[in-house]
Amino acid sequence: MKWNAGGTPSAAVTEAAADYRWLLDRKYPDQPTIKLVGDRYQLTGVERAMLFRGVFSESDSRRRAALLVGERELYENRSAEDSSLLVDGHNVLFTIWNYLAGRPMVAGTDGFIRDIGGTHSRLPHDERFTRLARCLCAALRPVHRSRITVLLDAPLPWSREHAAEIARIWNEWDDEPPDGGTPTETIGDRGVTAAVSAAKSLEVRVEERVDARVAAAISGWIATSDTGIIDRCSVPVVDLGGYIVCRIFGAEPVIMTPANAGPPVTPGDGRRR
Repeated sequence: MKWNAGGTPSAAVTEAAADYRWLLDRKYPDQPTIKLVGDRYQLTGVERAMLFRGVFSESDSRRRAALLVGERELYENRSAEDSSLLVDGHNVLFTIWNYLAGRPMVAGTDGFIRDIGGTHSRLPHDERFTRLARCLCAALRPVHRSRITVLLDAPLPWSREHAAEIARIWNEWDDEPPDGGTPTETIGDRGVTAAVSAAKSLEVRVEERVDARVAAAISGWIATSDTGIIDRCSVPVVDLGGYIVCRIFGAEPVIMTPANAGPPVTPGDGRRR
Protein backbone atom coordinates (compact mmCIF):
# COMPACT_ATOMS: atom_id res chain seq x y z
CA MET A 1 0.00 0.00 0.00
CA LYS A 2 1.35 3.42 -1.00
CA TRP A 3 -0.35 5.66 1.52
CA ASN A 4 1.43 6.57 4.72
CA ALA A 5 0.25 7.16 8.27
CA GLY A 6 0.47 10.62 9.76
CA GLY A 7 -1.52 12.44 7.11
CA THR A 8 1.05 12.28 4.28
CA PRO A 9 0.31 10.51 0.98
CA SER A 10 3.09 8.68 -0.84
CA ALA A 11 4.90 10.23 -3.79
CA ALA A 12 2.97 8.01 -6.20
CA VAL A 13 -0.40 9.07 -4.84
CA THR A 14 0.64 12.74 -4.80
CA GLU A 15 1.76 12.59 -8.44
CA ALA A 16 -1.37 10.69 -9.44
CA ALA A 17 -3.48 13.33 -7.65
CA ALA A 18 -1.80 16.05 -9.71
CA ASP A 19 -2.58 14.28 -12.98
CA TYR A 20 -6.13 13.50 -11.87
CA ARG A 21 -6.82 17.10 -10.89
CA TRP A 22 -5.28 18.43 -14.11
CA LEU A 23 -7.74 16.33 -16.07
CA LEU A 24 -10.69 17.30 -13.84
CA ASP A 25 -9.83 20.98 -14.35
CA ARG A 26 -10.26 20.32 -18.07
CA LYS A 27 -13.69 18.73 -17.57
CA TYR A 28 -12.70 15.10 -18.05
CA PRO A 29 -15.27 12.74 -16.39
CA ASP A 30 -14.13 11.44 -13.02
CA GLN A 31 -14.69 7.67 -13.35
CA PRO A 32 -12.80 7.08 -16.63
CA THR A 33 -10.11 9.47 -15.37
CA ILE A 34 -9.66 7.51 -12.14
CA LYS A 35 -9.08 4.37 -14.21
CA LEU A 36 -6.64 6.11 -16.54
CA VAL A 37 -4.57 7.65 -13.75
CA GLY A 38 -4.86 4.64 -11.47
CA ASP A 39 -3.60 2.31 -14.18
CA ARG A 40 -0.73 4.60 -15.05
CA TYR A 41 0.51 4.75 -11.44
CA GLN A 42 -0.52 1.17 -10.61
CA LEU A 43 -2.66 2.33 -7.71
CA THR A 44 -4.58 -0.06 -5.49
CA GLY A 45 -8.34 0.08 -5.09
CA VAL A 46 -7.91 1.94 -1.78
CA GLU A 47 -5.64 4.53 -3.39
CA ARG A 48 -8.06 5.06 -6.26
CA ALA A 49 -10.86 5.59 -3.75
CA MET A 50 -8.70 8.15 -1.96
CA LEU A 51 -8.34 10.12 -5.18
CA PHE A 52 -12.04 9.89 -5.96
CA ARG A 53 -13.08 10.96 -2.46
CA GLY A 54 -10.39 13.56 -1.87
CA VAL A 55 -9.29 15.28 -5.09
CA PHE A 56 -11.52 17.66 -7.01
CA SER A 57 -11.14 20.34 -9.63
CA GLU A 58 -9.87 23.70 -8.47
CA SER A 59 -13.21 25.37 -9.14
CA ASP A 60 -15.20 22.73 -7.23
CA SER A 61 -12.73 22.84 -4.35
CA ARG A 62 -12.94 26.62 -4.01
CA ARG A 63 -16.72 26.71 -4.26
CA ARG A 64 -17.22 24.07 -1.55
CA ALA A 65 -14.55 25.53 0.72
CA ALA A 66 -16.36 28.88 0.59
CA LEU A 67 -19.43 27.21 2.14
CA LEU A 68 -17.53 25.37 4.87
CA VAL A 69 -18.34 26.50 8.42
CA GLY A 70 -15.29 26.79 10.64
CA GLU A 71 -15.17 25.13 14.04
CA ARG A 72 -15.03 28.48 15.83
CA GLU A 73 -18.20 29.70 14.16
CA LEU A 74 -19.93 26.39 14.83
CA TYR A 75 -19.36 26.44 18.58
CA GLU A 76 -18.71 30.07 19.51
CA ASN A 77 -21.00 32.17 17.31
CA ARG A 78 -23.94 32.91 19.58
CA SER A 79 -25.42 35.39 17.12
CA ALA A 80 -26.73 32.42 15.10
CA GLU A 81 -28.67 30.84 17.96
CA ASP A 82 -32.04 31.53 16.36
CA SER A 83 -31.25 29.55 13.25
CA SER A 84 -31.37 25.85 12.35
CA LEU A 85 -29.02 22.98 11.60
CA LEU A 86 -30.15 20.15 9.30
CA VAL A 87 -27.96 17.05 9.66
CA ASP A 88 -27.47 14.39 6.98
CA GLY A 89 -27.43 11.75 9.70
CA HIS A 90 -26.17 8.71 7.84
CA ASN A 91 -23.40 10.68 6.16
CA VAL A 92 -22.06 11.76 9.56
CA LEU A 93 -22.57 8.38 11.22
CA PHE A 94 -20.89 6.47 8.38
CA THR A 95 -17.89 8.80 8.57
CA ILE A 96 -17.46 7.91 12.25
CA TRP A 97 -18.17 4.21 11.71
CA ASN A 98 -15.75 3.84 8.80
CA TYR A 99 -13.04 5.56 10.82
CA LEU A 100 -13.62 3.23 13.77
CA ALA A 101 -13.57 0.29 11.32
CA GLY A 102 -10.04 1.28 10.28
CA ARG A 103 -10.82 2.71 6.86
CA PRO A 104 -8.52 5.51 5.63
CA MET A 105 -9.73 9.09 6.00
CA VAL A 106 -8.83 11.79 3.51
CA ALA A 107 -8.75 15.58 3.81
CA GLY A 108 -10.08 16.65 0.44
CA THR A 109 -8.87 19.53 -1.68
CA ASP A 110 -12.22 21.16 -0.83
CA GLY A 111 -11.49 21.14 2.92
CA PHE A 112 -13.89 18.32 3.89
CA ILE A 113 -12.87 15.14 5.69
CA ARG A 114 -14.20 11.93 4.14
CA ASP A 115 -13.88 8.20 4.62
CA ILE A 116 -13.36 6.00 1.58
CA GLY A 117 -16.28 3.71 2.37
CA GLY A 118 -16.16 -0.04 2.67
CA THR A 119 -18.81 -0.93 5.26
CA HIS A 120 -21.50 -1.85 2.71
CA SER A 121 -24.09 0.82 3.68
CA ARG A 122 -24.87 -0.86 6.97
CA LEU A 123 -24.40 0.51 10.45
CA PRO A 124 -24.28 -1.81 13.47
CA HIS A 125 -27.40 -2.37 15.54
CA ASP A 126 -25.96 -3.02 18.99
CA GLU A 127 -23.86 -1.22 21.60
CA ARG A 128 -21.52 -0.06 18.82
CA PHE A 129 -24.28 2.10 17.38
CA THR A 130 -24.96 3.52 20.83
CA ARG A 131 -21.35 4.68 20.84
CA LEU A 132 -21.86 6.37 17.46
CA ALA A 133 -25.05 8.02 18.65
CA ARG A 134 -23.37 9.36 21.77
CA CYS A 135 -20.59 10.86 19.67
CA LEU A 136 -23.14 12.52 17.40
CA CYS A 137 -25.18 13.93 20.28
CA ALA A 138 -22.14 15.16 22.19
CA ALA A 139 -20.86 17.00 19.11
CA LEU A 140 -24.27 18.60 18.50
CA ARG A 141 -25.02 19.68 22.07
CA PRO A 142 -22.71 22.73 22.23
CA VAL A 143 -23.75 24.01 18.78
CA HIS A 144 -25.43 27.40 18.99
CA ARG A 145 -28.54 26.56 16.98
CA SER A 146 -32.08 26.76 18.30
CA ARG A 147 -33.34 23.89 16.11
CA ILE A 148 -31.35 20.81 15.18
CA THR A 149 -32.86 18.15 12.93
CA VAL A 150 -31.17 14.84 12.18
CA LEU A 151 -32.47 13.00 9.10
CA LEU A 152 -31.88 9.28 8.55
CA ASP A 153 -32.47 7.42 5.29
CA ALA A 154 -35.54 5.17 5.52
CA PRO A 155 -34.26 2.54 3.03
CA LEU A 156 -31.19 1.73 5.16
CA PRO A 157 -31.40 -1.09 7.72
CA TRP A 158 -32.63 -0.25 11.25
CA SER A 159 -33.11 3.44 10.47
CA ARG A 160 -36.12 3.81 12.74
CA GLU A 161 -34.41 1.96 15.59
CA HIS A 162 -31.33 4.12 15.15
CA ALA A 163 -33.45 7.29 15.17
CA ALA A 164 -35.06 6.16 18.42
CA GLU A 165 -31.66 5.49 19.99
CA ILE A 166 -30.34 8.95 19.07
CA ALA A 167 -33.47 10.56 20.51
CA ARG A 168 -33.19 8.45 23.66
CA ILE A 169 -29.63 9.55 24.33
CA TRP A 170 -30.46 13.20 23.66
CA ASN A 171 -33.45 13.10 25.99
CA GLU A 172 -31.44 11.26 28.62
CA TRP A 173 -29.01 14.17 28.69
CA ASP A 174 -31.87 16.65 29.01
CA ASP A 175 -32.24 15.55 32.63
CA GLU A 176 -29.86 17.69 34.67
CA PRO A 177 -28.01 16.15 37.61
CA PRO A 178 -29.63 16.50 41.04
CA ASP A 179 -27.01 19.04 42.09
CA GLY A 180 -28.03 21.37 39.28
CA GLY A 181 -24.70 21.08 37.48
CA THR A 182 -24.17 20.59 33.78
CA PRO A 183 -24.28 17.00 32.52
CA THR A 184 -21.14 15.90 30.69
CA GLU A 185 -20.14 12.97 28.52
CA THR A 186 -16.66 11.55 28.00
CA ILE A 187 -16.35 10.36 24.40
CA GLY A 188 -13.74 9.33 21.89
CA ASP A 189 -10.25 7.94 22.09
CA ARG A 190 -8.96 11.25 23.46
CA GLY A 191 -11.26 11.15 26.46
CA VAL A 192 -12.91 14.39 25.42
CA THR A 193 -15.40 15.62 28.00
CA ALA A 194 -18.27 17.52 26.41
CA ALA A 195 -20.94 19.61 28.06
CA VAL A 196 -24.20 18.12 26.82
CA SER A 197 -26.91 20.56 27.83
CA ALA A 198 -26.26 23.62 25.66
CA ALA A 199 -28.46 22.95 22.65
CA LYS A 200 -32.17 23.76 22.80
CA SER A 201 -33.99 21.11 20.79
CA LEU A 202 -33.38 18.07 18.62
CA GLU A 203 -35.69 16.27 16.24
CA VAL A 204 -34.73 12.96 14.63
CA ARG A 205 -36.69 11.93 11.55
CA VAL A 206 -36.60 9.05 9.08
CA GLU A 207 -37.28 10.10 5.49
CA GLU A 208 -37.22 8.48 2.06
CA ARG A 209 -35.13 11.11 0.23
CA VAL A 210 -32.75 12.66 2.72
CA ASP A 211 -30.23 13.87 0.12
CA ALA A 212 -32.85 15.90 -1.73
CA ARG A 213 -34.28 17.27 1.50
CA VAL A 214 -30.89 18.46 2.80
CA ALA A 215 -29.77 19.87 -0.55
CA ALA A 216 -33.01 21.87 -0.80
CA ALA A 217 -32.38 23.81 2.44
CA ILE A 218 -32.71 27.55 1.86
CA SER A 219 -31.94 28.80 5.36
CA GLY A 220 -29.83 27.85 8.36
CA TRP A 221 -26.92 25.42 8.03
CA ILE A 222 -26.61 21.83 6.87
CA ALA A 223 -24.17 19.13 8.07
CA THR A 224 -22.77 16.74 5.46
CA SER A 225 -19.66 15.95 3.44
CA ASP A 226 -21.63 14.53 0.51
CA THR A 227 -20.41 16.30 -2.63
CA GLY A 228 -23.71 15.71 -4.41
CA ILE A 229 -25.52 17.63 -1.68
CA ILE A 230 -22.91 20.38 -1.25
CA ASP A 231 -22.87 21.11 -4.97
CA ARG A 232 -26.64 21.65 -4.96
CA CYS A 233 -26.95 23.68 -1.77
CA SER A 234 -26.74 27.42 -1.18
CA VAL A 235 -26.35 27.53 2.61
CA PRO A 236 -23.29 27.13 4.86
CA VAL A 237 -22.12 23.54 5.39
CA VAL A 238 -20.77 21.94 8.58
CA ASP A 239 -18.30 19.06 8.27
CA LEU A 240 -19.64 17.43 11.41
CA GLY A 241 -18.30 13.94 10.68
CA GLY A 242 -14.85 15.36 10.03
CA TYR A 243 -14.95 17.34 13.25
CA ILE A 244 -15.89 14.25 15.28
CA VAL A 245 -13.22 11.93 13.88
CA CYS A 246 -10.45 14.54 14.02
CA ARG A 247 -11.21 16.42 17.24
CA ILE A 248 -12.76 13.67 19.31
CA PHE A 249 -10.92 10.59 18.06
CA GLY A 250 -7.69 12.22 16.92
CA ALA A 251 -7.84 10.98 13.32
CA GLU A 252 -5.01 12.05 11.04
CA PRO A 253 -6.50 12.07 7.55
CA VAL A 254 -4.34 11.78 4.48
CA ILE A 255 -4.13 15.32 3.08
CA MET A 256 -4.81 14.98 -0.62
CA THR A 257 -2.67 17.82 -1.94
CA PRO A 258 -1.66 17.19 -5.56
CA ALA A 259 1.99 17.71 -6.53
CA ASN A 260 2.75 21.35 -7.41
CA ALA A 261 -0.55 22.51 -5.88
CA GLY A 262 -0.94 25.42 -3.51
CA PRO A 263 -1.52 24.99 0.23
CA PRO A 264 -4.59 22.85 1.03
CA VAL A 265 -7.65 24.04 2.86
CA THR A 266 -6.95 23.29 6.51
CA PRO A 267 -9.19 20.36 7.57
CA GLY A 268 -12.00 21.53 9.83
CA ASP A 269 -10.94 25.16 9.57
CA GLY A 270 -13.28 26.31 6.86
CA ARG A 271 -13.47 29.67 5.16
CA ARG A 272 -16.54 31.14 6.87
CA ARG A 273 -16.12 33.14 10.06
